[in-house]
Amino acid sequence: MFKRRSLLIFFLFILGILLLTGCFLTKTFMVTFDSQGGSAVESQTVKLGGLVTEPAVPTKTNYSFGGWYKESGCINVWDFDSDIVIDDLTLYARWVSSTYTVTFDKNDSAATGTMTVQTMASGTTAKLIACAFTKTGWTFAGWATTPEGTVTYADEASYTIGTASVILYAKWAPPTTYSIRDIGPAGGLIFYDKGNYSGDPSWRYLEAAPSDQSTGTVWGCYETEITGADGSLVGTGKQNTMDILAECTTDDIAADQCRDCTLGGYNDWFLPSKDELYWIRANLKDAGVGNFESNYYWSSSEFDVSLAWDQSFGTGTYYLSSKNINLRVRAVRAF
Repeated sequence: MFKRRSLLIFFLFILGILLLTGCFLTKTFMVTFDSQGGSAVESQTVKLGGLVTEPAVPTKTNYSFGGWYKESGCINVWDFDSDIVIDDLTLYARWVSSTYTVTFDKNDSAATGTMTVQTMASGTTAKLIACAFTKTGWTFAGWATTPEGTVTYADEASYTIGTASVILYAKWAPPTTYSIRDIGPAGGLIFYDKGNYSGDPSWRYLEAAPSDQSTGTVWGCYETEITGADGSLVGTGKQNTMDILAECTTDDIAADQCRDCTLGGYNDWFLPSKDELYWIRANLKDAGVGNFESNYYWSSSEFDVSLAWDQSFGTGTYYLSSKNINLRVRAVRAF
């Protein structure tokens, strides 16, 4: 009788343990996801000691998702691979404000200066950095959203950035309109106006220095052909000069005299081409201005290995002269 009672008690004890254990093993808890302003995320039911299934990433305009955390302040991150559920809980989304950049482009190879990239949080508004670019003789007009576009934002205007980085392009207002024989920005005399701004870098006027850079020097590189220095038209003198300086090693030549010229704060002078030389004589020398001599002036236009074009400012006649003789030099610049 005693044995039977003991067995019954033992059986009931084991049964109670099993029932109690089963109760805990089947107990579930509710896991709620608080997206803190983001898109809704479904709650999950998880067994005691179970792992939470990582949900699809929620979204929030102008923000990047930064993970799920155990508290709304987003201090302790929830590890979906190791953290277990022991009670009802809420997980909180962390959001990182998306930032984008505003890059400033000079939009003209003749413009100079540098500007830092401006960083802004998506959807925010801030004053644009003041323009630090400059272009000789031109005025900064504002910013466009495309290189060829019109001004959309004034200097230091308020700007609201969206969901992508942007480039703003400087737009330049041309200088005061000049007439032939007006004093130019560098203090020289305007001798040519092509009527509009074009080219790269953009230019409209040609300005001659107010006096000669040399009373007699050689063209240089006699019996050596300079590749590319054969331009004769208006607008080719600058490239001719660059080609001469790049290839000719003769010292103190006509192109050197122009390159080394600094007048009115400008150092972009060059030796004029054959046709540019023509307009200097026609619009300045023949009008009795510019302090020109009735003598021979070099152009930057090469003819062959031994000869280059020059012009008599007395008669207006062009000549092909040996590159090793001494002639006068007058520098010009485009703007």
